[in-house]
Amino acid sequence: MAIYCCCVPFIYFFRCIVYYCSKCFKHKIFVKESFQKQLQENRLDGGWYTNYYKTFICTRDVFYILLAKRFYNKRDKRDIFKFVRRLCRDITADGQVPWGYTINWHGALNPVYTHDNIKVKDANAQFLIMMWWLVEENKIEAEKQYIYALRAWHWIENHIKDDTFYEPIGASWENTRLHEGYLLLTNVIVIHCIRCMELISMTRKDKRQQELCVARHNKFKSKWVAEIYKTQETLPRILAVHWNIVPISFIESFNQTLQFERVPLRTSGPIMDIATTESCIYGYSDKHTVVVWPWVGFLWIATCVEKNKQDIARGWWTSYLEFHHATTLYDMYESSTHKPVRRAFLKASPRHSVTLAMYLAAEHNMTDILV
Repeated sequence: MAIYCCCVPFIYFFRCIVYYCSKCFKHKIFVKESFQKQLQENRLDGGWYTNYYKTFICTRDVFYILLAKRFYNKRDKRDIFKFVRRLCRDITADGQVPWGYTINWHGALNPVYTHDNIKVKDANAQFLIMMWWLVEENKIEAEKQYIYALRAWHWIENHIKDDTFYEPIGASWENTRLHEGYLLLTNVIVIHCIRCMELISMTRKDKRQQELCVARHNKFKSKWVAEIYKTQETLPRILAVHWNIVPISFIESFNQTLQFERVPLRTSGPIMDIATTESCIYGYSDKHTVVVWPWVGFLWIATCVEKNKQDIARGWWTSYLEFHHATTLYDMYESSTHKPVRRAFLKASPRHSVTLAMYLAAEHNMTDILV
């Protein structure tokens, strides 16, 4: 806390400089390639760089990119195989999966397990879901990696108590929020992860592990489905629809709560998030409340088409019309100006891989219903 207090004068001074001298800072990066080509240029050996600058590969981002590609290219075996094998190679002795990779001077990838000295825990659940995708495409290869799936699963089990997956503040994608050790988004991913581990075990004929996962899955669903219905968060709801954690009838009521021009990460309601001290000082406490993340909207569009809700998808596709002909896609946009976020300590990522992939997924799903 003392370090943050000492930094406050400099931080606010720097933020004022950026605000009043905005013309001195480059606002947009212009590219001529199609979105498909841009995504391809971010690709590296089974994974994708996070953005245009090609400095980091994030397990979480690769997971969402592969999820998007399943909407429009379900036979993409090579990328799944390469990335899962890389994660298997770099899993720790106690079973933690790296949440990302940095690139050193020689171009080699170095696994990363912590963020600001905090272990990032959701990568294990994403790894097991990707492992099931590998099983679907290549059962023989998946059998070779089963031991790594068990190690990653036991690591997850060590962080479960009372049918809840716990993680410290700052370990999740929603790293600006204070919470009580658990987040709905991560637990929804864990619910599907348990289901995938059950299917992996069944394929491997590990009946004991399969039965344990069935029991765990039932308990998690009975606890968290009620929270999915009540929450103001949109991303866990969208994933719950996509993975059939909630019934199809849920879509209509959920869509009625999205009374915004863009799909937000949180709808209006009585519960206000408490931001971390760090996010308040650096000026990104609204990163998951006010800022628009287009890839979430594209995921919702693709999911609605998948669930035969074409009218809903068509309405949102029209709402996102201004993104269709952009030179590139950024991860974050200001809700008022609809321009990429540009602040002193929070800048939108150009040629953002997840956003590009989700746009292509939505575009592919919309092709037939727009004819």
